[in-house]
Amino acid sequence: MENKGKKKKNPAISKKYLRPRWKFLSQDWRGTLYIEQYSVSELAQKFGTPLYVFVEREIRENLREFKLAFPYARLRPQYAGKINSNIEIMQICRQEGFELDASSVGEIVLGLLSDFSPGQITLTNLYKSEQDILFAAKLGVKAITADSMEELERMARVGKRAGLKIKTFIRINPALKLGNYSTMEHQYGIPYSYAKKAITFAVKNRYLELIGLHFHGAYIENPLVYTAAAQKMLGLAKFAQNLGARIKYIDLGGGFPFDYGSKEFFKPQDMGPKFIEAFEKLLQKHNLPKPFLIFEPGKVITANAGVGLVEVISNKKVGKKNIAVTDGSTYAFLPDPMIYKQYYDILPATKMNKPRTHSYIIAGRSCDSIDKLGVNRYLPKLEEEDLLAIMDCGAYSNVLSSNFNTLRRAPMVLVKMDGSLKLIRRRDRYSEMFAPELDVLKVAAPKEMRELYNFYRVNFAKFWGSGTNAEKKKEDKTST
Repeated sequence: MENKGKKKKNPAISKKYLRPRWKFLSQDWRGTLYIEQYSVSELAQKFGTPLYVFVEREIRENLREFKLAFPYARLRPQYAGKINSNIEIMQICRQEGFELDASSVGEIVLGLLSDFSPGQITLTNLYKSEQDILFAAKLGVKAITADSMEELERMARVGKRAGLKIKTFIRINPALKLGNYSTMEHQYGIPYSYAKKAITFAVKNRYLELIGLHFHGAYIENPLVYTAAAQKMLGLAKFAQNLGARIKYIDLGGGFPFDYGSKEFFKPQDMGPKFIEAFEKLLQKHNLPKPFLIFEPGKVITANAGVGLVEVISNKKVGKKNIAVTDGSTYAFLPDPMIYKQYYDILPATKMNKPRTHSYIIAGRSCDSIDKLGVNRYLPKLEEEDLLAIMDCGAYSNVLSSNFNTLRRAPMVLVKMDGSLKLIRRRDRYSEMFAPELDVLKVAAPKEMRELYNFYRVNFAKFWGSGTNAEKKKEDKTST
């Protein structure tokens, strides 16, 4: 799509709908929402709905702000690929100087496709098979993170059989309790009481090279958690040093909170300088050389850069409740409201200048009563073909989506820095969704599936002739 630009400046969006982090939004005099210079109607017409729209400028600004938040020369931030593993987005992260935190061999492959070198990738999760360990070690990743004593032993066995010395991080659960925050029920990491045993095993094993310690804190609302974790990690680093190992990396994970509109949160720049000051004092206390410091941000990088567009397909009055059904779904498009009860702001994308007069349940299209994108949302009166914009859905949405009800997952488009649009993920095809079953059951030939798919893709604008679907409905009403 060409960058047509704005003929005149669009009016500002009312403050009742706008949050400071949505600098890329505007609207026209009709009340139609614009993402950068593209109207939501234009985007929906070209790519269909549901649709994810990402803004490259926001992703890059978030990456740069994160690096500036921590004034430490040996900072090595890693993008948490599990948040949004789209290749184009990971390439942007690499271009801005980030390395990659991979949670699986699949994410390592995506990282390589995104032009990360193996030495820029760390493999960190709760379980790695021997095949996974061998693949990552032979490839030459920065390190493989052991999550348990069993995994340390498994890595040592693979190293022995392959004749390799495997670069190793050990993930530690530091048994933290700080206010309402606790790691005591976390399933990841070697319990703190076993940490020295694990370090001793790794240091003495000739097939492991212990170079880093790792902490995964999950969602963290108190920035002091990072300092408390660093204190315990550096104490263990001193223990390892006394055994003859130099800990080159301290990885404090991600978990940075994001302002979804309902929780208290802090920004990395709010905690960065104070944390680095405390971190360097701890290094001096333990007489340790400065290690590389790793953080693994995710939500704070991509969340606000993503907008989800869905279309209202019906408006139902059930007792006193208004239910607007959309062509989106918590299963195939926006899982977080169902999984984590996450709140997302929902804007009336084609009625931005209309007053909020109705309370709605915003429902998805799947055949499941819990498929609700939002509850008790005050919006203008909604009608068929109205568009809604679901804000801040750039993290987790696509990667958590499924094909429940055999729904196709949505495409993703990127508004690039130069103003052009780029399709960075197309919509699913039925042929690839069914492939794991068709391959083993041999019930359909590829040609047959291709014919069915091509038939489904009939261009309905051509099918109806000139005019939109809405215009045809008016013609139908007139003719009757």
